[in-house]
Amino acid sequence: MKQPEKIVSSGGKIMKRIFVSVIVSLILVTTTHANTMYAVGVGFSVDASSLDAINQSTRSYNLVGDTHGANPANSLPASLGTINLNEGGLLQLANASAKTWQSGGDSANAVNLFWRVFETGATSKGSFTTYNVPFSNQWNPDGNVNKYWVANTSVNLLQNLTAGTVQVPKFYTIEMYAVADFTWSNGGGSGNFNSTVNNSGSNFTTQFTAIPEPSSGMLMGMGIAGLLIVRRLRKNA
Repeated sequence: MKQPEKIVSSGGKIMKRIFVSVIVSLILVTTTHANTMYAVGVGFSVDASSLDAINQSTRSYNLVGDTHGANPANSLPASLGTINLNEGGLLQLANASAKTWQSGGDSANAVNLFWRVFETGATSKGSFTTYNVPFSNQWNPDGNVNKYWVANTSVNLLQNLTAGTVQVPKFYTIEMYAVADFTWSNGGGSGNFNSTVNNSGSNFTTQFTAIPEPSSGMLMGMGIAGLLIVRRLRKNA
């Protein structure tokens, strides 16, 4: 009558050992994934008009700050200003940068910025475009590997956009987030994971205004005014 009790007791010990092994494995995996992307920044080249006295300039902004882990250092302005599409106005994604921190058998392998431009308030916002941020160099200030990633490829953000009219101007939103891809290796296992910087799920946004094209009525009025001037000049001659 005692034998079944021993079997139950032995089975209980085995289950406890399995449970402990699973918990230890989960702790190891969690520890392995304690890596992050930080110090993410972007730069925009802005020129409101090629005809004014103000030259094109590149402005840089932080999405997150220069510390490990989350840091609410988003410095994107609410608006990048007004761009005159009729006078050679310019708005470009000029550069992007990021830092990654890794430990153990992990490795940060790629960093990408994802962006899209859509008319503010639109229900259909289109898909995101990938902007690759290549590896630049690394350093080990705390015994772990820190990598620096930087891109300087210019992208025209005004492509295929149109201005409105004088009566109904158009406003656009730039939306973006960044992802760092990691691989991990620990205890004979390996896999992939990523670190995402996306403003707590809301993504990072800024806006700009496209100066409207002249309306049909305005163009007609300008044409009539021009004809009157020509007629007066001929009359005076």
